[in-house]
Amino acid sequence: SAEQHSFSIGNVYPNPVKDFVTVEIQSKISGAVQISLYNILGTEVKKWDTNHLNQGAQKLKIDLSFLKSGVYILRISGSGQVCSQVVKKN
Repeated sequence: SAEQHSFSIGNVYPNPVKDFVTVEIQSKISGAVQISLYNILGTEVKKWDTNHLNQGAQKLKIDLSFLKSGVYILRISGSGQVCSQVVKKN
């Protein structure tokens, strides 16, 4: 059976990112999600406080201004589900 996704990531922009990246999320339920950032070696470089998702479409604005340039993986997890998105920092 197909796994029931409680949320999904839409557009992530701008990508490459300069300071802030906006993540569009569509959520079927309201609940908490954890946002973490990893470098390409798989090391966690930042973990944000838990975000609360509402049901429906919403946008999360994430500050990446502190990062050195490179390629990173943004990980959003919650309700037993993980979504990953590659983000390039200029």
